[in-house]
Order: sequence, then C-alpha cells, then structure tokens
Amino acid sequence: MKKYLVFDLDGTLVDSLPGIAEGINRALSACGLPTHAPEKVRNMIGRGAANLCAAAIGYADSALAPAEELERVHAAFRREYPTCWCGDEYTRAYEGITPILEKLVAAGAKLAVLSNKPHEVTEPMVRHIFPTVPFDVVLGYTPAFPRKPNPASMHYIAGKWGVSPAEITLVGDSLFDARCAENAGTSLVLVGWGYAADPAALRAWPAPVCETVAELELNLLGS
Repeated sequence: MKKYLVFDLDGTLVDSLPGIAEGINRALSACGLPTHAPEKVRNMIGRGAANLCAAAIGYADSALAPAEELERVHAAFRREYPTCWCGDEYTRAYEGITPILEKLVAAGAKLAVLSNKPHEVTEPMVRHIFPTVPFDVVLGYTPAFPRKPNPASMHYIAGKWGVSPAEITLVGDSLFDARCAENAGTSLVLVGWGYAADPAALRAWPAPVCETVAELELNLLGS
C-alpha cells in the first residue's frame, strides 16, 4: 500500500467540467463574449483560472492575452464560479473514488489534495464532496506557491508530513501532474478518465495509467 498520497482534484477525484463550463460561460456572457460547449472547455482545464480565462478568449497562455480583457473575464469568473460549482449536476466525485479514499485512511495512509484551482474554491469543494475523508492538507492555488508543475507546493506537503518527496505518490490526470511529480522527485500514478489535453502523450509517460477506478484501487491499496 502507498502510504503518502497527494491527489489532483479536477479530472482525478471529481468530475468538475460541468461546473467549470457553467462558470466560464457565465463570465463570458457577462462580458459580452461568445461562450463555449463543455467539451471545448475540457481542453482548457488544468493550468489555473487565469489560463482558463485566456483560453476562453482565444489565447494559449495568460501572458499572451490582452491584460485588460483578460482581467475583465478573470474577475467575472472569480465572481461566478464560486456560486455554481456546488451540486451533483456541476461537480461530483467519480463513482467509486470516495470508498477508495476511505479505505486508504482506514489502512493508515496520509492523504492530501493539490490543485491548480484557486484555493478559495478548492478547500470548500473538497470538504463538501468528501466530508468523510480527513485529508491532512488541501491546497489550491495561492500566491504563496507557483502552480504545478512547479514542485514547491509538493515540497511544502512533504515538509508538513516530515517525509522526503520520494516517499510520496502523486495521483493525477494530466501532464502538469506528471511533470510536477518529475520535478518534485515523487512517484506518480496517472488516471485515464480525466481532462488530459493530449491523452496519447499521457499514456506514453513512464508511469502507470489506471483506466478504471478498480485499477486505481489495486494500484494504491494492493491486492
């Protein structure tokens, strides 16, 4: 059994696409801009709210978007998303995930969540969706740490646990998670049901890719 586990949130533990799509489309509408189908929004997820907003207005990175337009959309998203993520129609745990987390805790594992989602949404979302799971650390994006794949937040969690990064396994659904694990020096387990923009590249990464929740349970808990 893996003892120290850090989980990505969106696309790994929860299906949050409907709520994110609703939030960004409300923001775009408020700014008088065209909206997007949820499946298009899927490929915008994973690099934080500012890059999501940049992608929604047609730019590959927040550094490339016109600052005034980006801030207008970003401010609208920060206003709208906290009001529309809650509810199974918008954000829900993937089926079978909660029992795995409960089994890990019962077996003595230490669990954390690390997301590029803003911390002011990450924290209440995790506590609401997983009320029976005592995560030791829940960390969304704050200015205190750069976003994944920068390893600083992973090293912070390792320090909180008093262990080396090599003792930790990061579980995620994207190349941002894979690169974060590589940069931080942790082990890595990937899941194939999430929001990876390049699924082929994800499956080519030298790490196990679990295609089902049952495979993830076997990988984390053993037989």
